[in-house]
Amino acid sequence: MENRVLVIGDELFGPKGEAANRFVEAELCREPSRPIQFSLNVPVAVSLSQLRTRLSSDVIGKNAGRIIVGLGLRELNSGGADGASVANLLMLLVNELVNKTQSRLFLLTIPSDMFPIAVNEVEYLNTGIREVCAANKNRIALLDFAKFAEEFKEKQMERGKFGRSLFMENGEPTSLCCMLLALYLQDKLVKDLKEI
Repeated sequence: MENRVLVIGDELFGPKGEAANRFVEAELCREPSRPIQFSLNVPVAVSLSQLRTRLSSDVIGKNAGRIIVGLGLRELNSGGADGASVANLLMLLVNELVNKTQSRLFLLTIPSDMFPIAVNEVEYLNTGIREVCAANKNRIALLDFAKFAEEFKEKQMERGKFGRSLFMENGEPTSLCCMLLALYLQDKLVKDLKEI
């Protein structure tokens, strides 16, 4: 269904999926008559491996025209996996979505400040995300939120003591980060709807 958008993600969207909810509300407020439906599966309650086994019911069964994927942070936070292995798990899931759906996929990168104890592991994961997007440009779009958040952070630093942080010391997103991600997603969705 072309006008159905599924958002599936983990704590990247906030502990209770705040960014996904704000994204939907912002889009509905901007264009209340747009014929669009949203389905949110944020934050997912299962691991990437478990999600892959439940794809048919949790993702494919939603029959979405667009699927926004923001996954991998939970696996990094669990301490049981490194960035490269999380990227491999995510790529297996993405490949199944490409093979079993007609949906356009949008993959989010993760700001390194969300996993401050091992920034390099986030970079391994983000590199994998960027590579799969580059290899499948006709079906998968890159949503480089990591780069966008870094640029925002640099602009905030110019404000000095008046700047606000996107992340807490433990990497959890602040309310500002959730709003920034929501507005970023809204802009990207509106642009995609206009292009097609």
